[in-house]
Amino acid sequence: MRAPRAWVLAAMFVAGCAGQPVVGAPAEATSDRGAAVLEGRLLAPCCWNQTLDTHESDLASSLRAEIRGRLQRGEASATIEDDLAARYGERIRAVPKGRDPRTTLAVCVALAMALSAPGLFWLVRRSTRRIGRTAVDAVPARERDDYDERLDAELRALDEG
Repeated sequence: MRAPRAWVLAAMFVAGCAGQPVVGAPAEATSDRGAAVLEGRLLAPCCWNQTLDTHESDLASSLRAEIRGRLQRGEASATIEDDLAARYGERIRAVPKGRDPRTTLAVCVALAMALSAPGLFWLVRRSTRRIGRTAVDAVPARERDDYDERLDAELRALDEG
């Protein structure tokens, strides 16, 4: 027995939602990964236009080296970020303290998917019902004519002969 198309699409939607990872706070699995994340959260204090991970200046290079060294010594990235904010002011933070826009983005996408699911389900269900009705209605009932009688006679002759 074949599952209705709407149920198959609904199952695919649920599987797609379940496979999406929820983005949380940045992990500090390695010092390089933690350094890259931290450098992306801080602005270069020489011009305040670019983050430390992309800016090329002597000050940005020395701050990147300092961040990598402190992370290798086991210092937490939050402590390093707070220390640099105390040194250069809160303006050094490209992202406000305690906020991660990736989490907000993931929540917004999940919410949009959840809110659109009933509408998508309704559209699929409506279209499959309409297709089913038009397929039945498209074949007009007709009366038997001479060709039908001749075809039946030839089929009987083939069965007997």
